[in-house]
Amino acid sequence: MSGKEWDLRRHVQEVPTDAFGDLIFTGLGQKIGKYVRVSSSTPPRVIFQLMTQHWGLDIPNLLISVTGGAKNFNMKLRLKNIFRRGLVKVAQTTGAWIITGGSHAGVMKQVGEAVRDFSMSSSCKGEIITIGVATWGTVHNRNSLICPTAIVGQELGNILSN
Repeated sequence: MSGKEWDLRRHVQEVPTDAFGDLIFTGLGQKIGKYVRVSSSTPPRVIFQLMTQHWGLDIPNLLISVTGGAKNFNMKLRLKNIFRRGLVKVAQTTGAWIITGGSHAGVMKQVGEAVRDFSMSSSCKGEIITIGVATWGTVHNRNSLICPTAIVGQELGNILSN
């Protein structure tokens, strides 16, 4: 920064969120997901309350966190099928939430495709909750996720600040 130190207090300003709502996943039978932009300082209990009390998600019996690099890689078909079937079966039978980095690359892409294929299967019973946690700067077309209704944003901001 041309010789100046970067100061979090001076360069970052927190305001009630203006980015939240529903996402429609086309090609998946019009599946609808929810999203919200939160501060890194938002307490996890507040986000959990939003997800369970306001979005209506069942409290999970298990959290499955799938982490790894966003670098694409080739996985042998047999291993890919074992990974996908195992992940879906564990999530489905335990009432788990699957948490990833939220991108469409690397192991996160494998998780997304596994859940997509499960959701499109005619024999699927129930729903698998998948949560992507991505930094705002990595979200493609993020400006389209900002809500034009400031009043509703203020209400959600109040929920998140409690």
